[in-house]
Amino acid sequence: SMVENKVEKMDHLIEGILTYAKIDKVDKVVENVNTQEIVQNIINIIHIPSHITVSIINQLPTIKADRFRIQQLFQNLISNAVNYIDKPTGNVIIDCSETLNHYIFSIQDNGPGIAKENQEKIFKIFQSLETNDNSTGLGLSIVKKIVENYHGEIWIESKMDIGTSFFIKLYK
Repeated sequence: SMVENKVEKMDHLIEGILTYAKIDKVDKVVENVNTQEIVQNIINIIHIPSHITVSIINQLPTIKADRFRIQQLFQNLISNAVNYIDKPTGNVIIDCSETLNHYIFSIQDNGPGIAKENQEKIFKIFQSLETNDNSTGLGLSIVKKIVENYHGEIWIESKMDIGTSFFIKLYK
């Protein structure tokens, strides 16, 4: 059982490393991607404990991108938000606002928050703030690399014991 567990963890790690390495090496496919549909599918397939609610506030836009990369981006952010909530009642709120040239997506949770000194560290490869058996320390570095591959920006706002909001700015 222990060996199976370690092999499974190693498999996740190798898959994550390969994904990270390929993000900017593979030709970008540009297609119309309905982010509302992508996010709704993610909500339907990931495990969300019964004490956590995931909500989409406004209709999410259709963007020009690679469907697989956008799914990776949102799946990592939503899964992290769900997995790290430490409150008896958890809330994850997904939203998007629009400017003339950009879409700004947000994923907000009411989890433990991320200390100011760790907010840049979390995007570095193999960095994880907690020793979670399912964490490879690659998820947020993959997200950042995807966003940068689209010449976008990612940042967070967080308050300890209140929660964290991730913001992703992508060009139209």
